[in-house]
Amino acid sequence: MYACGVTTYDEIHIGHARQAVIFDLIKNYFTYLGYKVTYVRNYTDIDDKIINKANKENKSAKEVSEYYIEESKKDLKNLKVKEADYEPKVTECIPDIISYIEQLIASGNAYVSNGEVFFDVESFKGYGKLSNRKIDELTSGEDHLNKKRSNDFSLWKPAKPGEPSWDSPWGAGRPGWHIECSVMVNKYLGETIDIHGGGVDLIFPHHENEIAQSESHNKKKFANYWVHNGLVMVNGIKMSKSLGNFMTVKDALKKYYPEEIRYAILSQHYLSEIDFTDELFLNSKKRMYYFYKTLARIDKLLKENRGTNSSVEISDIIENLESDFKDAMDDGFNTAKVFANLSGAFSIANQVLASAKYEEGDKAAIVSRFRDRLKILSEVMHILEEDPAGYVQKLENDILSKNNITVEFIESAIRERREAKMRKEYDEADRIRKKLLEKNISLMDAKDVVEWEVVI
Repeated sequence: MYACGVTTYDEIHIGHARQAVIFDLIKNYFTYLGYKVTYVRNYTDIDDKIINKANKENKSAKEVSEYYIEESKKDLKNLKVKEADYEPKVTECIPDIISYIEQLIASGNAYVSNGEVFFDVESFKGYGKLSNRKIDELTSGEDHLNKKRSNDFSLWKPAKPGEPSWDSPWGAGRPGWHIECSVMVNKYLGETIDIHGGGVDLIFPHHENEIAQSESHNKKKFANYWVHNGLVMVNGIKMSKSLGNFMTVKDALKKYYPEEIRYAILSQHYLSEIDFTDELFLNSKKRMYYFYKTLARIDKLLKENRGTNSSVEISDIIENLESDFKDAMDDGFNTAKVFANLSGAFSIANQVLASAKYEEGDKAAIVSRFRDRLKILSEVMHILEEDPAGYVQKLENDILSKNNITVEFIESAIRERREAKMRKEYDEADRIRKKLLEKNISLMDAKDVVEWEVVI
């Protein structure tokens, strides 16, 4: 499996995070199914944008790219994205790229013009098959006097003064963008791979050009399956630096927990356009709080009673949680359906916890089964892996801090409300309840106690 990585000239953004999380999930899922998966995700560490950033900051292109590679790794690790099996850099593969281009020239699929090498699009009869368009409907957007045709694209660019360059049979220069991925796939995975992917915006020209290069070079099918995640929007507008709605992973992590971001990404089907709105993240926070509060209650019960009743009836929703997960994932990695099923199972678990018809041992037996099945999903999706009580406490403390209140303040208000009710001053008791609710604290009256929880 190969996924196109980032160009290392800036912090990675939430769009990069979406792709990384999706392919991390896909690898985890195939591993769970018993496959041996080799996953490659590259770094484009030489590019015009990197050179421009280096010139602006009075640094070398290498300094800029190495800094952002390390920052990218930190950000992805914080999002619980595992490293790929291989994470090659373009600059590590220059000899391989030169050799690959030489073979394309020898086969008549590429030509040299004034020190630059271009791929001859008309030499590859299948050009346009991925994007399902004809050659005359496609343009690479790379106008150049050295080209034979407007659709031809650059494989090797001549060096400009002051830019990083490498010696080649055609003179000093550096690779074009598209050639790097074909070479890295060939080097680390072979001539035909199972899955190739990236954002939907890479279908043309990048992935179309990869197919042309690779299948011309190897005379074999390049990839058996293509996986393209949908575009990323921010509050209804396509994410763009120029529009000022650019959200880096670092900025997102300042506002949201890692699992909230993963939930926001995976609660949408990977093919869909995803709109990272405040509402989406707020819903993610609510769901994760609900999930973890339920798990904290389950863990508390299991500490007190392990539950040994193997004959107790288990709901099909809980019993089939793993098989339903597999069915949803086999249906085009339908993570939205996974979470719909999971929400149903959590609802059943909460009903069991609150039910008076079960003995404590029976409750423990049921939720223990739920816990066991949930563990499989958690390991694949890297979600709901934290200590539930610790997660809940941290979230509640963050909200209390944001509202400038303390647990002591809440408990004092609860005492005041209890005393007001004892004096039959019900208006005052309601005023205290509303005062707490304004600070995102909800009270729940039980038989002998008043419990509270944060409102998100």
